[in-house]
Amino acid sequence: MNSMNNPDLPDYVFGDLQLEWLMTRWEKYALNSLLEWIKPTISLEIGTYRGGSLQVISRHSNRVISVDLLDEPKQKLSRMFSNVDFRVGDSTSLVPRLIEELQGQDDPLNFVLIDGDHSTEGVRRDIESVLKYRPKAPMFIVMHDSFNPPCREGMLQANWASSPYVHYVELDFVPGVYFREGFGTVRPGSMYGGFGLAKFEPNPRSGELVVGQGHLGLYEATYRDSPLYQTADESGKRSNERITWGQIKRCLRPRTRLRKLFGR
Repeated sequence: MNSMNNPDLPDYVFGDLQLEWLMTRWEKYALNSLLEWIKPTISLEIGTYRGGSLQVISRHSNRVISVDLLDEPKQKLSRMFSNVDFRVGDSTSLVPRLIEELQGQDDPLNFVLIDGDHSTEGVRRDIESVLKYRPKAPMFIVMHDSFNPPCREGMLQANWASSPYVHYVELDFVPGVYFREGFGTVRPGSMYGGFGLAKFEPNPRSGELVVGQGHLGLYEATYRDSPLYQTADESGKRSNERITWGQIKRCLRPRTRLRKLFGR
């Protein structure tokens, strides 16, 4: 895909990266900056696809574990990344076993990218698998496509409060994008992109955990404008993508300041 039909090219920064990276410019900048700052000992990527984000995670991490349903990423990418351990299988069963394995190791898991199953249930399940990990050091979860209605609903349904080590959750850490006209294989009216972010600490939190939605107004306005989702709502086939009163209430509460989030 070239810059003539991709609104997120050129990015002017990552020209040395060989693999196609299916993220917006600001997502690329944000992910790279976060990883530079975190300097993960161990990173976990759920959903590798063509390896676009993996090439950046690998660059900044001592060790990476890649989880993908298909064997193709392992076959095509294993020779490119000496610090990546490729695991093949359904995240439903694979990630819980992996979390248990990592819990028994001395080295900390510091970073997780969830970008696999994009169904509401799949997103919720992957998050709740990671929630069972007890962090040994600060840990960050980035959830891609928080602007996509099914993915966002899965993030909202996840039982974040079940882990006492979650201190911060914001679904609009990086806002998403609206492809009103569509391009390439992207359908007109599609809502994609965006980073949700959660921070874990080794010490239990005190007080109520708030799931922030800092750009809920943008999300709602876009959703109302999208013929794709309005048609789906009218047909009754995608009711799980509708905005709920619970989402609105979560947004009305105060959110943690970024300075506190990053300990600066």
